[in-house]
Amino acid sequence: MAERGLRGALRRARAIAESPWIRVLLAVTSLLAASLLLWPETKAQRLVTWEDLVHPLAPGAVVARGYHLSPPRRGEEQDVVFTARREAGPDGPGGRIELHVVDRGRWPGVRETKSFGVAYETPRSQAPIEDLEAVTQALRDAIDRNDTGLGSPSSIPLAAEPEPPLVARVLARLVGVRALVVPALLAVAMGLLGSLPRGDAIVAAALFGLGLVLRIVHLDLPFVHDQDVQRLFTGALPMGEILTGKGLEDRHPPLWFVVLHAAGTFGGSEAVMRAPAAIAGALLSPAIVWGARLVRGRAGALGAIAALVVTVSPELVARSREVSEIPLFGLLVVVTCALAARLAKGPSRAARLGLAVSTALLAWTYYLAPLVIAGVLLGFVAARKPLWRVAHPIGVGAALGAPAFILLGMTIVRDHGAREVAARFPELAWGDSAPGGMLGYVIEEVVKCVGPGVIYLGIGTTLFGFLVPRCAGALVPAGALLVAMIGVSYASGFARVQPYYIAAVAPVLALAVALAPEERVPAWLWSILGVVAVSTFFILPRPRPHRAYLPDVDACMPRFAAIAAGRSEKRIVTVAHYDATLLAYYLQRSANAPAEWPRTEVSGEFVLGDAGRRILPLVQVHRMDETSDEAARDTLLAAFAEGPTLVIERDAFVLAPVHDVLARCEVLIEAPTARLVACGGEAR
Repeated sequence: MAERGLRGALRRARAIAESPWIRVLLAVTSLLAASLLLWPETKAQRLVTWEDLVHPLAPGAVVARGYHLSPPRRGEEQDVVFTARREAGPDGPGGRIELHVVDRGRWPGVRETKSFGVAYETPRSQAPIEDLEAVTQALRDAIDRNDTGLGSPSSIPLAAEPEPPLVARVLARLVGVRALVVPALLAVAMGLLGSLPRGDAIVAAALFGLGLVLRIVHLDLPFVHDQDVQRLFTGALPMGEILTGKGLEDRHPPLWFVVLHAAGTFGGSEAVMRAPAAIAGALLSPAIVWGARLVRGRAGALGAIAALVVTVSPELVARSREVSEIPLFGLLVVVTCALAARLAKGPSRAARLGLAVSTALLAWTYYLAPLVIAGVLLGFVAARKPLWRVAHPIGVGAALGAPAFILLGMTIVRDHGAREVAARFPELAWGDSAPGGMLGYVIEEVVKCVGPGVIYLGIGTTLFGFLVPRCAGALVPAGALLVAMIGVSYASGFARVQPYYIAAVAPVLALAVALAPEERVPAWLWSILGVVAVSTFFILPRPRPHRAYLPDVDACMPRFAAIAAGRSEKRIVTVAHYDATLLAYYLQRSANAPAEWPRTEVSGEFVLGDAGRRILPLVQVHRMDETSDEAARDTLLAAFAEGPTLVIERDAFVLAPVHDVLARCEVLIEAPTARLVACGGEAR
């Protein structure tokens, strides 16, 4: 009797647990709990700022050995950065020292206070060792006098720092225990919703809404990188130029510029031009849910949890807030792999047509397309599926994309000179790395995109895909990512590639998890592992997710352009060529002129508008050689001889001969990482 009663109780408990209303109640409870944990507290009065902590070393004051301290700024790794500069004079030659303040114990062997570690960063500092040591010790001593035992550097405000927006204050609370509990609650909620009878549609809509909110708020932040403006300018060209002229000179296929051209009908602001990438990024999660449903018939709890990863990934959110084709390409990769995995199950006319179209669009969107296509075919071979099922649609798509592949070959040839420059100057943006070293960086980028838990789970699903007979669901997307990782690593030897390119393919690993084989491991166990993987996502040492909604410290060009627009100087010199593009954009905006490529003279000088304002870049970074610094100085002096000139110099690109000349000019404004100076026609 007791055993029979126990069985009955278990059946009733199971029936309650399987009730859709109970699952909805539990999901809503989880979401409410996560919201309460994230909701920011009432703003407390600021008791101490970084300016207070370094007192009496106020910004502009001498730290030691004639070095003047700059205002503090936020660093990339939850740290705070000070810059100390010295012009050549009685105290010695000119120099620059970059000082970082981090959590105590984070960097071993550095000077420490009660709460912090203080150290200089060698690659970004140019000063004698005795100056480095003296300035670092002076800053450490100043902080130590005011350090009463405080929190993380990221928790201490800057005096001039505005109140962060609500979304930033919410995400800033993802620290400590909350960084584990909140993602787990979200994953549980999505899993419960995904298990409902119409859960796939509910989850897809919910994740699209969440992904859109995370990506579109505060899109009007100033541009930091010149490639954003370059894409904007190219997208503003006439459609014929995009498809047959100047648009083909870019390092990327022209489809994204067509998208930007369409977006440009709504204006040329930062928010408008970032919007297409933000929308494409928000569609990644619904695409994963759709792909899992297409292959299995239902995405379910595991598909919902896997899709959640790409919705909340700080790295993928940041990539979706750029004027970049990466989110669109990631969306196409997910669709392509899902269609191929569907064809692995059996014939489908719609899937064949879709695969042909998606393959062609891959080729016209990003130059990683050949690697993705090869990875899909590798996944088919690993799953022991007949290649003829996908060979025809992929072949048709590749034929339609053949012109884009020709452009890829031309780009590699054009990049040859840039690769030689990178070998001579490895500190340049695209660097110079052997395939083994580049592969390590690529793996780090994948970890940033999806987290270590999802990587381990993806490896597990792939291994089980080998064990389960004729299971291609996880093997096809895993093959696409693996081949792309290896390809990017080896391409670094002959093409200008960077590790972050892999962010365009990394989301497909979430699809591999969503398609985990359930023959050997039950779905509920995969789902539990998925919750664990998501819960560990935000505990890695990386820039906090709230940083995507705050102005970048390098976004100084709008201020520089506003000052330049109000002055009489007609010529503006930028030491590095990439600043010329940014400056041209913001000068056009300040004049209410259309944002488009300026007229360019043979010398590479931009000419803006009827007023004849000119922008002269001194150095094309990808064409540098050992004499570039001296040649840049001569070009600068020739510009001075023609009349008063404004000059923009960045700390990350200091040429000693040029810097010595600019030391005699008037500083108009000094940002944390750059400065604008005015030089008279008599400067020598």
